[in-house]
Amino acid sequence: MVCAPSLSFTCPPGFVPDRIGAGRSSEVFAEGPDRVVKLYRQPFEPQAVVNELAASRLAHGFGLPVPWAFGLVGRAGRTGILFARLDGPPMMVRYACNPFGLLLALRRVARIQHAIHACPAPGLPSQQARLRHQIAGARVPEPLRAAALAALDRLPAGDCLCHGDVHPGNVIATSAGLHLIDWQKAAAGNPAADVARSELMLRYGRFGPAWFSRLPPCGRRAG
Repeated sequence: MVCAPSLSFTCPPGFVPDRIGAGRSSEVFAEGPDRVVKLYRQPFEPQAVVNELAASRLAHGFGLPVPWAFGLVGRAGRTGILFARLDGPPMMVRYACNPFGLLLALRRVARIQHAIHACPAPGLPSQQARLRHQIAGARVPEPLRAAALAALDRLPAGDCLCHGDVHPGNVIATSAGLHLIDWQKAAAGNPAADVARSELMLRYGRFGPAWFSRLPPCGRRAG
């Protein structure tokens, strides 16, 4: 169980930041030259916000390439986290026209993930319990659900730090190197399960081969 942190920030009334990114569960806004605020969409899961703050701080404390999380924020009825700003584009944008560079970047991401798995995860939720909850709520035929739960019971648990969503869309390319964001799914678990999810995302997810097929042709540079 992760306890809610006591540190919080209140934004000035009427202050409207600039949106610099968005995902299915949240939006990211600039807040000055060196900070961003990540606001979760409504409705949101309070535990996911608390978990992301705790996991981000834990990973940062281990020296992993993760932006520092200052604390919880509230704005216009929405909840989020104030982070140190990372200057740079998402990894997929940075290497959109550089396939060889992307392959090298993926190797660096794999090394980051390996370093994550070498860390303990005190206070974070159980990876296996989270998977069980997701399978139980999946819209699939009951025999398939039962088979998945039975397979999960046969798999070994673990207590290593696992990000839970490592893929190129959650990596920012800065001048200081690659940094991993979006820790709301972090858990204590088995590294093999964390890697398996990353492989599924790369093979079949929105950042898999189909993503490259939608890229516009890259023009040749003169000279």
